[in-house]
Formats: sequence, structure tokens, C-alpha cells
Amino acid sequence: MKSGSQYRTYFRSKSCIRSIVLLMLSNYLISGCTTNPEKRPSPLRSDSTSIGKVNGYIEFSSPAVRGRQIFGEGTDFLVPYGKMWRTGANNATYVSFSADVSIDTFDLDSGSYSLFTIPNEDEWTIIFNSEWEQWGSYNHKDSLDVIRMQVKPRYADQTQERMLFYFADDSLKFRWDKVRWAIPIFSRL
Repeated sequence: MKSGSQYRTYFRSKSCIRSIVLLMLSNYLISGCTTNPEKRPSPLRSDSTSIGKVNGYIEFSSPAVRGRQIFGEGTDFLVPYGKMWRTGANNATYVSFSADVSIDTFDLDSGSYSLFTIPNEDEWTIIFNSEWEQWGSYNHKDSLDVIRMQVKPRYADQTQERMLFYFADDSLKFRWDKVRWAIPIFSRL
């Protein structure tokens, strides 16, 4: 049987642990991390389209520029040139098609795919990977890449504050900071 002092020590330690857990939880919530995707610093966004009889859908977390240097050479940039990027924040961006499509000159079967990029100043590598549910690009496996293609970015005078993917003109379009690119999509039905 425990003595009174043993119980007081036990309850004090439980109180201490509760206080630490509450402090950690409040720091987590104050820092902007939340289970509500719309209240995250990089809110969850999506877009959809119909190309012929094919339905397309994209889902991504949309980071903001917030005065940061986004694309460039070296560690001073949020998204350094030559490095694999999840193309957004949080979970990897993913795209789904209800039927077979062609992405530029590449055939893509119906289904869902994560979308990764390797940005560079003059050319971006766009990657469609069959493992569509993944956090970031930490566990990306080259062996699951189904398309690797190159696109030429354009540079705008105006800054796009929030990263944006959208479907328009039978293409998937990307905008963030001053960078713009698009890849055409064709129905194979």
C-alpha cells in the first residue's frame, strides 16, 4: 500500500505531465498547425475539369510567398533548383483522371497520381508517380514514376502570392511567385 507522500508525488507527476501535454498542444495550435485544412498556413485547394468525357481532379496544399525567395540556386531559396519538390506543402499534390488521357505526348492510364517537380531556371521536370498518397517527397520512389517530362517555365512580371494549380484550355496550369507553366491534356476515349 502506498503512503500519503507517495500518492502526493504520483499526483504531482501526473499534474506535471498534464501541464506539459497542454503546453505542447497549445503551442501546436498557436503555431498554425491544425487538423482543419482550410486554416493551415498552406490551405488545401483543388480544381476539377472535364476534357471530353474524362473528368480530371487535382488537390494540393497552397503555400504563400510571404516575402520569401521561392525558386533559385542554393539554400537561401524555399524551393532550390535541381531538388525534388512535392509541388506544394504537406501531402504531395495529386491528380486523378476518370479515364485514360495523354499528358502532352505521354499516355497516362485512369487513376490517381502524385505530382512532383524538379524546378530549374530554364526547364522543369514534371513527374507523375503511381503512389499518390504520400507526405512530402521524402519517400518518393523513382521506380513508381510513370511519366517524367520537361516543360519550359515562363516568368511573369506580377507575383502570384499563393501557389495555384488549375485546369484551363485542356491543360493543367501552374502559377507561383513569378513562375508559370502548363501541360496539355488530351482524352484517349
